[in-house]
Amino acid sequence: MSIRLLSFSNLSQYKDELCHFSSTRLGGISEGAFASLNLGNYSDDDPHNVDQNRQLLCNELGISVRQLLTIHQVHGSEVLMVDSALLALSLSEREAPTQGFDAMICNVPEVCIAVTTADCVPVLLYDPVNKVIGAVHSGWRGTWQNIVGKTIDHMQELFGTHPVNLIAAIGPCIDVDHYEVGVEVWNLFKDASFQVSSLFKMQQEHFYLDLRSAVLQQLKAKNVENTEVSSYCTYAQAELFFSARRQGTHSGRMLTGIGMLK
Repeated sequence: MSIRLLSFSNLSQYKDELCHFSSTRLGGISEGAFASLNLGNYSDDDPHNVDQNRQLLCNELGISVRQLLTIHQVHGSEVLMVDSALLALSLSEREAPTQGFDAMICNVPEVCIAVTTADCVPVLLYDPVNKVIGAVHSGWRGTWQNIVGKTIDHMQELFGTHPVNLIAAIGPCIDVDHYEVGVEVWNLFKDASFQVSSLFKMQQEHFYLDLRSAVLQQLKAKNVENTEVSSYCTYAQAELFFSARRQGTHSGRMLTGIGMLK
């Protein structure tokens, strides 16, 4: 079975400038709970399988493994600026300087930056005017800390990005009906001035967070209007996606990435 990647129509309009994708779980070599295209370096899968799966992905994208850059995510709000010095390092040398980030921005061509998810919200950003890309991992903690907004701020400060020019895509993530959280999360969002009445469903004293809509609100708050939102649910569509909520900690991981071709 060949691997299956998803794409976004708004980013696909720049196909001569960009490669981009959201992966599914189809077409890899991993087995069991990780079957089959597990791309998560920090999962409990055999590292050899993950390496082979990443090679399959890169073959599909037409890039080398060295051109694929991921980070060790920690559900925080730190943004990594990817530059030529970082990219010049070997794969093993990149490990230390890519620890502790949940978003990346880059204006260097011929590198694909990608975030890892298995229910959280992946966000891709492209500034076609200044030729800058961004990739964001936004779980409930990152969303609460507005990592999407902070990433856009960094693009604006470092590269002169005007948010109104940004092309944004929200990838597959968990739907509100399957994302139960504690009352403490509701309180945190309320105290941070989120519109909790529109973001939370309450059923018999249980709280369910619409993470996708929260991230969309944050993009709109930054005046990003050209946004495409995936309707896929990682929890409900088990044949297509890994889900930490559905499978527990021993689940595989998808990647969502973007790169400038030239």
